[in-house]
Amino acid sequence: MLVLPFAAAQGPIQAALSGPNALALGEVSAYNLTISGGPPGRVNYTIHWHINGPDAADATPTSASPSTLSGNRTTFRLNVTAPKREQTIQVVALVSTLVAGSYENTTVEKSVIVITPITLSGTFRNLGSTVALNVTVRFYVDDILAGTRTIARIEANGLATASFPYLPVGLQPGTHQVRIEADLDGNGAIDPSRGETVVSQLFYKGTPPLSTGWTVLIGITVFLPVLIATIALRRRQRA
Repeated sequence: MLVLPFAAAQGPIQAALSGPNALALGEVSAYNLTISGGPPGRVNYTIHWHINGPDAADATPTSASPSTLSGNRTTFRLNVTAPKREQTIQVVALVSTLVAGSYENTTVEKSVIVITPITLSGTFRNLGSTVALNVTVRFYVDDILAGTRTIARIEANGLATASFPYLPVGLQPGTHQVRIEADLDGNGAIDPSRGETVVSQLFYKGTPPLSTGWTVLIGITVFLPVLIATIALRRRQRA
């Protein structure tokens, strides 16, 4: 009797997508595809993936022209470009392999929100006599870390700006707080005696999108190097 390879201990192919739950308009990003189950041993998988959405004609890859990868591995990196209009899209991946003369496949999807970002921007003036190097800037919204940037160099009496595109997913109408931390040594702790500082300001989100171009100004006076920070929140116009 002929025993086909993989006939024993073969389970269904399973796949999972991991990556950002939200993307900015037109953002280029990547999702990790992990395959489990299926035939044992080194198996060659072929992956086709695309984006579905109600208004996703300018997203890539499209269902009409999906992207493709193949290889005898169980992890793949899938690159996508988000559409330029706010909506909920699906990243769709088809996994297939040839087993004992027939194809086995499975499909996995991940829902992703595409939203206009708010740009959080901190501009720092060094009023000290020494250069500030590798200043870590942390941005918080409602005490939740939104992102981190590093300013490589702020000259004495010079200016430098750090910005982060914050995606306001689930941000409800009402009053919110934006906070920035200037961490000179990047150790995660703020020491005012070294010139490190924390500043915050409230902002209001109405039912319509945030208005464009409004700015919150905050002045800070601390030890060397002395920093003055301007916090700016800007909502870009929809494409």
